[in-house]
This record gives sequence, C-alpha cells and structure tokens, in this order.
Amino acid sequence: MTRPGGSAPPERPTPDRRARRFLAGYPDKLYTADGELIRDATRTAWITDQAPCPDSVNPSLWRQSQLIRREGLYQARGSANITIVDAPEGLVVIDTGFSVELAEAAMALFRKHTKNDKPVKAVIYTHTHYDHYGGVKGIVSEQDVASGKVPIIAPGTVESFNKYAIGENVITGSAMSRRMGYTFGTMLPHCDCGIVTGGLGAGHDANFHFSYLPPTDPVTRTGEKRTLAGWEFEFLYAPDTEAPEEMHIWIPAIKALTCAENANHTMHNIQTIRGARTRDARNFARYLDETLVRWGEQVQVHFGPHTWPVWGNEQVVRFLEDQRDMYKYIHDQALRHANQGLTPLEAAEVVELPDGIGRKWYNRYYHGGLHHNVRAVFHKELGFWDGDPATILPLLPADHAKRHLDLIGRDTVLAEGRKAIADGDYRWAVQILHHAVFADPADTEAKELQADAYEQLGYQQEVPQYRGIFLTAAMELRDGVHSEGQMNTDSLDTVLAMPIDLLFDYAAVHLDGPAAADADLRIDFTFTFTGAAEQPWTMWVRNGVLNARPGHGPDPQLTLTGAKPALAAVLLQPGKAAELIAAHGVRADGDPAVLDRLAAVTVAFDPHFPISTP
Repeated sequence: MTRPGGSAPPERPTPDRRARRFLAGYPDKLYTADGELIRDATRTAWITDQAPCPDSVNPSLWRQSQLIRREGLYQARGSANITIVDAPEGLVVIDTGFSVELAEAAMALFRKHTKNDKPVKAVIYTHTHYDHYGGVKGIVSEQDVASGKVPIIAPGTVESFNKYAIGENVITGSAMSRRMGYTFGTMLPHCDCGIVTGGLGAGHDANFHFSYLPPTDPVTRTGEKRTLAGWEFEFLYAPDTEAPEEMHIWIPAIKALTCAENANHTMHNIQTIRGARTRDARNFARYLDETLVRWGEQVQVHFGPHTWPVWGNEQVVRFLEDQRDMYKYIHDQALRHANQGLTPLEAAEVVELPDGIGRKWYNRYYHGGLHHNVRAVFHKELGFWDGDPATILPLLPADHAKRHLDLIGRDTVLAEGRKAIADGDYRWAVQILHHAVFADPADTEAKELQADAYEQLGYQQEVPQYRGIFLTAAMELRDGVHSEGQMNTDSLDTVLAMPIDLLFDYAAVHLDGPAAADADLRIDFTFTFTGAAEQPWTMWVRNGVLNARPGHGPDPQLTLTGAKPALAAVLLQPGKAAELIAAHGVRADGDPAVLDRLAAVTVAFDPHFPISTP
C-alpha cells in the first residue's frame, strides 16, 4: 500500500494530555438494567498504546485513535459527551450525550466514583446536534422540566432550536441516516481493515435510543447570564457556526470555558458530508476571536464536548488562536482562489495549511477534512455550480458512464483500472472504473476492481469519514447494500417533539408529487394539549403539493381532533389511519375516505438505497 503525500506530519500529543485528571473508566461492556448491551469496548481493544500502526491505517488517524480510546470520567472533561458542573447548590449538566442509556451510565459512573448525590439543577444544550441533546431523558425527567424545576438552557429561540435540532435530523432523516452509515463506517467491522475509530470517539456504541426535550430558557444574545446552582454562567451566542444554533459558555467561578464544537481537537466540517446545511467558516473564526477578547486573559481551562480539556491560560489561548486561524485561512484562501477563477475542486487541490497551524495536531483531519472544507466555502458563498459551463446541465451519472463505455470500450476501461491499481493511482482507478460500474451494475468484475481501489484509498485516509466512505463503498460493491449498523435519526421522541409547522413539512416531503398532481384533499386538524389551548390547523393537497397553515379551512372534507402525538401518527401513517384513530381516541368528522386517498399518494422512505451503484 502506498502512503498519501501532502504536508509534513502533525505534532503528536503526549499521552499525559489524555490521562490528566482521569478518575475512572467504564467497564469493557456496558448494559442497561434490562441486560441490553449499549457499549462494547472490546471491539476496539486491539487499538492499544503499544500496538504498531497497521499498514491499513493512516499513522495520524492511528495515533488519534489510540488517544481517544481511554473513555470514562475525567475532571473537567465530558464523559460520554456530557460535562457535569459540580456547583455549590447542585449539578449543571452541559450537553447530554446522544442516547438515554449512555447518559444514565455516565451519571452512574459520576455518582459512584465521586460519591456526589447532588440533584441536577439545570441542563444546557450547547447546540442543535443530536449527540448533544439525545440523552436528555437519562439526565432529567420530563416532569421536572415541565414543572420548571429543572430548566433547559439553549441557544436561539425555543422555536428556532426545535426547528434546527429536529428538522435537520428528521426532514432529511432517511438520506442522512444512509449517508451516516458511509461517513462514520457504522456498517464496517471493527478491525484494522474496517472502522478504526470515528476520530472524535471510539465508535463502539450499540442499541441506543435518542430522546428529546425542548429547551425552556433560550439564550438569544451575547452577554446573557444565568445563575445556576449557585454559580454564574455567561453565554456568547454563536449562530451559523458548527450548528445553526450554538453558544459558548464561560463559568467565571472556576475560570472555565467551552466553545462547544467551534473549538475541538480536530478540524471540523464546514460541510458535514453526512448531510446538513453548509456552515460559515468565517463565523467560526469571528466568534472564537470574540471569545478570546472577552475571556482570553482569564481562562484557565477549556473543556470540549468530545475530547480532553486544554489546561493553562497560555495553552488555551494558543489553542483557540490556532483554531480561529485555521478556519479563517480556509475561508480566505478558498475565496482568493475563487476570485482568481479556480473551481472548487481546483482550489481544494492546491490549498494547504501553513505549518504554523497545519502541523498542530488539534487542527488535523480527525472529523473534517481540508479538501472538502475548501469546496464547502465555495458552496456557502457561491452555490452548487462550480462555474464550468459543462457542469451546469450534465448527463446523469449512469448515462454519462454508458456513453464513456461505448466510446472507450469495457475491456480498455478495466485494463486501465488494473494498471492504475498496480501503480498505486487509486483516485484514478476509482474514477475510470466508475464508468464500468455505473454503465452495468451487474458487472461483477468491474465492481470487484473498483472495490479494490476504494479499499486502498480508504486505508490511506487521515480523515476517518473519508475512510468510512471508501471502505463502505468497497463493502457495498462486493456484498450489496447492508442495513446492519445503520443509524436512524428520526426517533419517535424527535418526531413527537416537532413544532406543528415542521410536522406538516415532514409529511409534505413524503408526498408523491406526480401521483398527487390531480388530488384535491382538504383536512382540518385540532391539536389538543393538556392544560393548554387547542391549536387549529388546516392542510390541503393540490397541484401535487401539501400545504398547511394555522386556523381551519373554509370547506374541509374531514376534521380530526385529538392529542398531538395521535394526530401526528395519523398524518404520517395515513394507511393505518382507521386503527390509529380508534386506538388513540381521535375524533373524525366528515369523510374518512380522504385519508385513504392521502395514503395512496404518500410514500414511505427506505434508507437502504444503493450509493455505490446507480
């Protein structure tokens, strides 16, 4: 296997950075009270501090994987992506991990080894990504939040936070789940030829369940403060950065700071390739600099959500400055090349970080990658078109491939692919063999060759998401589409927590437009809530489009009245409407057959669609 070229290797962190103030680790296997396995660290037990780097793993990724395997309870470091602040009058939990089970395990580990039985007084979400709110019901009860006993503080308005937290993971949930299976390698075996780690975490969790509770106390401007459990917390509002809604948190009593995921031990994604809205690299830099101005002279520790803290004022300031400069360099140099006429791909091939920031190990590519981040800046500022007239109205990939194969000939394409693999020219091998695979997805010989090229390309990658994509592509070409290990982000909790307008948006993307082109469906909904006023909505399908707005319509064919979870179930599963209406006590006035007509033009999503073949 050939090693990739590029800039000088990164500085290596020392093990004591990882081990400092380590209090207790998890057992190799974690189970729920019912005996369900939720974490199996034995799957990555082969990644030890002493083990040499396998030929099938990039050395930089191997080093990072060795460092992040030590998981558990740290002083001033999150456990399972959870930070517990031991304040005078109780606990303040910053982020909750991504699953109920791991959140419960983290709290149990904390209480066992610290003998701390203080109650949770507040929960803070730093941003709108599911791995930072999904474990909330393992931290606090829904009743305590609803009663106001435990506030949930979060950036943005409640409506905005709900919209981005839920919308990103549900509206495009099927596509995102499929792409996540590729980018995080969740369907690959844990071995030196499969998934190593995810770069920010060891990636050996299983059987997890997302939960969601909407925030109750929004932070919408920089400088807002809250007194929580006897300590003051100050916030810097940082929207449109690593998440649409995000904030930094300063705790003056202990001179502790977190910049959420705007500063981490990795280059982050400007465009996350699992699928999400493109981020603003300039904003990353802007808010990190504002943070330095506000608290840079005082801070003594920076605690991140995924990895270990940075200790000491000088070290924290240098860390934040290097992260700031990295994002600004990517932004500025991408646009410099854009203004000189380069396309996104051309710019991505020539932009390299200067050694002063590029060799810092916490700026390396353990989650994001420089190549796709440069292209993402183009996308954010200039849109999807790369500026080449030949790409504005391209042929579909399968048609393009067939034309190439007809012109060049299958045998010539396969011969060139074999030669490229023998020469270690794997990027070219993948591209030339792509024509043969997409022209004839039943061509086993072509698929096997391209799988070989993808596999070797994957072994070279420092970016774990690139590794996951290439190795999963190889697996799919050889074995077909896998469903095992694929994550689903559209959990029941997130669907039921949707604001009503977002609920109708979710239903609308399930509508088969051509099939519904001649449909005329009109349904009124009355959502009922315990202890709150009813909310009337009207929905109609016309011209192949599902629209909805507050209030009732003038001439509904059917009116449904019931609790939000029941009406959501009917709306999203109209084919089961009769049994759902009966089971949940929904009142139906009018023609129930309209739901049959809605079901006839509604499609269900299967996230197990092919990616490596057409």
